Amino acid sequence: MELNFDKLEHLNYFSKLSYKDLIIFLIPIILFSAYLYVFYPGILRYDSFGQFHQIVAHEYYNWHPFFHTFIEKVLLKIYPSPVTVCIFQILTFSTIWAVICNYYRRDIENNKVFIIQVVLTVIIALIPINAIFSIMLVKDVLFSYWLLFLCFLVAVMVDKEDIGYEFIFLIALTMGCLSQIRPNGIYIIVVTLIFLGYYLFKRNLTKKFLSILALTFVIILLILSLNVVFDVQDNQKSAVLAKVSHMLADYELNLDLDEHDREKIHELVSEKDIKEKYRATFSDPICFASNKSVWDNYSRDYIEMAVKYSIKNPIHFLEYLFNSSPIVWDITRDSSWIGYQYNTDMENDKYKFYSNHKEINITEFEDISYKNNGTDMFVGLNNFVNGFKDNIILDTLFDSPALYMYLSLLLLAVMFFITRSKDILLIYLPNLLNILVIFVSTPIQDNRYLYPNLLVCYFLIIMLIYVLAKKYSSESAE
Repeated sequence: MELNFDKLEHLNYFSKLSYKDLIIFLIPIILFSAYLYVFYPGILRYDSFGQFHQIVAHEYYNWHPFFHTFIEKVLLKIYPSPVTVCIFQILTFSTIWAVICNYYRRDIENNKVFIIQVVLTVIIALIPINAIFSIMLVKDVLFSYWLLFLCFLVAVMVDKEDIGYEFIFLIALTMGCLSQIRPNGIYIIVVTLIFLGYYLFKRNLTKKFLSILALTFVIILLILSLNVVFDVQDNQKSAVLAKVSHMLADYELNLDLDEHDREKIHELVSEKDIKEKYRATFSDPICFASNKSVWDNYSRDYIEMAVKYSIKNPIHFLEYLFNSSPIVWDITRDSSWIGYQYNTDMENDKYKFYSNHKEINITEFEDISYKNNGTDMFVGLNNFVNGFKDNIILDTLFDSPALYMYLSLLLLAVMFFITRSKDILLIYLPNLLNILVIFVSTPIQDNRYLYPNLLVCYFLIIMLIYVLAKKYSSESAE
């Protein structure tokens, strides 16, 4: 039995859903659900406890974008357990992945492509980082899934001669949601829209782009209106303060500064704190030690000071950027990095949260722990996934964001030489922008910030298989 989507005129590239799509869809659901069963009710991190307490107390703040907290709030209405959020994340990835595989099997009669897709899907679902992230309650998971979907939608746009209004709504909805799920999302979407505008203008599709732009703007406004409806308080960490204070702390330690400037830096962050708390790969300690009132009054002066010494010392400026964001470019994780590939120690995160928030009297989530903790299957799987990431070879091969970035660029180069289409390079733009934003702003070397690198690389492998299959079939026909 096949379901036909032909009536959806502009979505007929998802023309047929069959047992093949169901198989692709179910593979990650089954394997990720096995992880969820063992790690029931899901993996909560430090930030997860904070967001859940906002929901229970009905007191909201934007330390993390409220849109993600709102999504969790809605899901908890369905069933008041973290497991609901985990199921939503698993279904989100499985749906997106099934759609991608469906699209890249179209008009190919060779069953080998489907078999390769199945094998690849099984491998992806078996890689621990993918299963762990699917049941980890952090905003970066949905951000990564939606960024993957945006790259796919850009690929569809490049592939099609025209785009319909159903497609316009889908890509606008994706960009609108991406812009508000993580603080750096808005920058990624703004630049993406600029490039898409130029691209569609060249293709004489200016009206379609204006529709995308207008609808994306409306969706962003609707999401932002949630902050007003739920009276969200503003206590968001300043990304500019975090970066500038960390940069100036590095310059204070390593450069010959004007004595007046050095004293000015010490007004923002004390000399003692700089010496004790500065870590090249972790900016939060310096940020939290900064004098916020001094920053509020003289932020422009400190920004200008950071720019001045960066221009005067361009080599050291580049060294600072690369040393503070090695996760972006270094394939192999170094033991000196501060951060995690992933972390399953929920008890430690829970303890740290409640230790730092003793004023919180809500108890609904204080007793959350792994239901199967201590059982043979929990201990076995937990040891396996943590042993996997602690093995430098396995971690590099399956978890390294930098490796998958380089692989993606190689895959794009191969497809460019096959298709001779420069437009194909546009597909990687949203992820490239995320990489650049993380490169200049990451506070810690956590893989979650660059998890889209892995997902987009998987997608490009599926795309390359299709391109090669089409090339082979056309050559055979000749």
